[in-house]
Amino acid sequence: MIQFATRTHPGRVREANEDAVGVDEARRIWLVADGMGGHACGEVASAIVVDTILGAAELSLKDAVKAAHRAIIDAVARDSRCEGMGSTVVAVIARDHAAEIVWVGDSRAYLWRAGALSRVTRDHSVGELLREHNRLSEEEIRVHPQRDLVTQTLGHHEPHPGSVALDLRAGDTILLCSDGLHGELRDDEIAAVLKDTIALDETADRLVDGALAKGGRDNVSVILLTVPGDGSQDFWRRLRTTARPWLPALLGVTAALVGAMLVLWIGAKH
Repeated sequence: MIQFATRTHPGRVREANEDAVGVDEARRIWLVADGMGGHACGEVASAIVVDTILGAAELSLKDAVKAAHRAIIDAVARDSRCEGMGSTVVAVIARDHAAEIVWVGDSRAYLWRAGALSRVTRDHSVGELLREHNRLSEEEIRVHPQRDLVTQTLGHHEPHPGSVALDLRAGDTILLCSDGLHGELRDDEIAAVLKDTIALDETADRLVDGALAKGGRDNVSVILLTVPGDGSQDFWRRLRTTARPWLPALLGVTAALVGAMLVLWIGAKH
């Protein structure tokens, strides 16, 4: 059973927390939504995203994200005071040693595996475009005045959710977070926290505390998911899976070798 911890904090600057986290442990779905919009409608948008995705049991994860986009548009049509509201999202569904991650905007997913951190998602943001096309370094992007502008959000235009599938292994940890975390902490600083073998709840606290210590200029939300085990059980599972197609041939070769050795041994006896 996957272990998890969630944390969300308004940060040190903003009065309201427009982030929202969602969990459906029975269906193994987790998500972080980062809302935006005036008159507290950012909170409304992120809540709509969570409620819609968790309530869309009949849909795929990507279709549930698209349904959340339509739900925000419908909410604006009912209440013009929320005109312009939207939300980013990163969501994961983890089942049977596999995970699917879907996202829109700059909320991220990371994978911590065997002592190394890798970013699973690619931001829908100006910062990501600067990284890809202008070859700017991470430090240059962090001081760029437009780095935080998102190019896709739920509730605006027609988003194209990104998605990726992961083969989960024992000991893996998935981190979902809003930009309030990765906007304050560099990837190597996040990795330094995950490196410590401490309880999952404490790790989540330390990530949020780290973002607050660096300024906490935005709402901060994290979800940590860990696959139990140290990797040894996963090794044998993968070995059985990969060995299955050629196991009969291997047994046949082994039997032939044993037979040949017996023939030689009997011949040597005589």
